[in-house]
Amino acid sequence: MEFSSKRNREILLTLQQTLRQEMKKISLKISCCSLCGNTCQHHPLLCQYCQADLPYFNHQHLPYDLLLWPAVTKLIPIKHFDHLLAIAPYVWPFNTWISQLKYQHKTELAELLSYLLIQHWQQYLNHKHTDLTPDNIWIVPVPLHLKKWQERGFNQADLIARKFAQGVGYLYQADLVIRKKLTESQVGKSGAERRKNLKQAFSLNINPKTSLPEHVILIDDVVTTGTTANEICQLLKKSGVQSITLLSLCLAIPS
Repeated sequence: MEFSSKRNREILLTLQQTLRQEMKKISLKISCCSLCGNTCQHHPLLCQYCQADLPYFNHQHLPYDLLLWPAVTKLIPIKHFDHLLAIAPYVWPFNTWISQLKYQHKTELAELLSYLLIQHWQQYLNHKHTDLTPDNIWIVPVPLHLKKWQERGFNQADLIARKFAQGVGYLYQADLVIRKKLTESQVGKSGAERRKNLKQAFSLNINPKTSLPEHVILIDDVVTTGTTANEICQLLKKSGVQSITLLSLCLAIPS
């Protein structure tokens, strides 16, 4: 249905917003926390008590930008991104949620994980006393090769990044980076082996006349050595991006 007047469009937007709010209220009333089974107050899959008990990085002792943490400098000696933000180490329940999302097709968890990621990003902005305007920021997910996408049915980074972009109001570019090379699993490989495995695995899907933004937020589920992000960030910076924030749910810290 088309509305000819601005007033009718405003009414439609108001009705849609009201409907979303009412649907959220209903989902909370019938909610069940995925961790303890109790009813939820803010998100249908996570109660406020379990959310408070999540194993977040303690930013009273650690910087929000984990690249300033000496342990990360040792873990990721080569960095082509400018900032690294992660909610928590790769431990329970995050590792379980991510595994369930990727391999058990529990795609409803993407909304929960993006919800937590949005909160973390907003806390970071408040801590830095900055408010990045959305005018020149793109959200980009770490891509999945087409064959793996077809096998799985989705790219978990895309699901999370898409909802994150909607929540913060930044422009989402799902197809800016293409994974053109079907690589072996990175699990168990050394840093050198990971870099060799990912050599020329990515390309940019842009018109030569297109100007890339000043800032890109690259979103992944787990950062281990930063190899994947580095390959992508090199391409982006060669094409004119000035600053890149790698935003991840988890950072895998060696035991």
